[in-house]
Amino acid sequence: MYTIKPFEKLTYHDDFMFGVVMQNKEICHESLECMLGFKIDHIEYADHQKTIEPLYTSHGIRLDVYVQDGSRVYDVEIQNTDEQDLGKRTRYYQSMTDMDSLLKGQNYRDLKESIIIFLCRFDPFKKQIPCYTICRLCEQDATVNVDDAATVHIFNCTAYNKVKYENLRSFLKFVQTNKAESDFTRRLDYMVKTQKKIEELKQTYLSWSLHDSDVRHEGRKEGMKEAKLEDAQNLLVMNVLTHEQIAQVVGLPLETIEELAAKLQTVAK
Repeated sequence: MYTIKPFEKLTYHDDFMFGVVMQNKEICHESLECMLGFKIDHIEYADHQKTIEPLYTSHGIRLDVYVQDGSRVYDVEIQNTDEQDLGKRTRYYQSMTDMDSLLKGQNYRDLKESIIIFLCRFDPFKKQIPCYTICRLCEQDATVNVDDAATVHIFNCTAYNKVKYENLRSFLKFVQTNKAESDFTRRLDYMVKTQKKIEELKQTYLSWSLHDSDVRHEGRKEGMKEAKLEDAQNLLVMNVLTHEQIAQVVGLPLETIEELAAKLQTVAK
């Protein structure tokens, strides 16, 4: 059952609060430099919870933090639970950020360097590595320069103690444990506490959470209906029960069973 976490108990690693705090350009800028280990001249914009839905038939994604500078696009995601699909999830996010750029009129040759970052509060690949950096390589010869300008950084925040650099170590520890032990993480912690005093933000969070709850509920309903249709189709193929019996067994209207039977007959012809 999906429950809404009380606004007063939100921490930095909660999806909504993470997006809100990272709307601060200075914080976002410093966070990116901390995670990536190189200087970034500036951030042109920060789009909180940007939604990319390039085609009406596609599965849209809502990005936690989506920013760019002059030559790169960055997507930063916070991941609290291991859903066993992180590899395909990063692949899809990568493709959607590229599609977003192409739909704005860019030629694929002009695509900016793309950096996808996942901050995971679990070890997704069970290798106890603090950061898994993933780039496309040629299997036959790793020296081949593929040059697709796309990199994925998956941080395993549970392994913060293995990080060599103090700033990154303290940042990952804060994400994992909510313990602020550096100047930067104490500023993050202060921002979280400050945001929780804003009544308008609380109302936004509640609306956002209720919307997510509705989406989840509709998704479950749709999944149940698809399962029933699949069961009905299997029973029709078996040709043992009448349409009325199948409707009763799977819990669908008789009209739906008859329409499904007619479609199966058409396909069979």
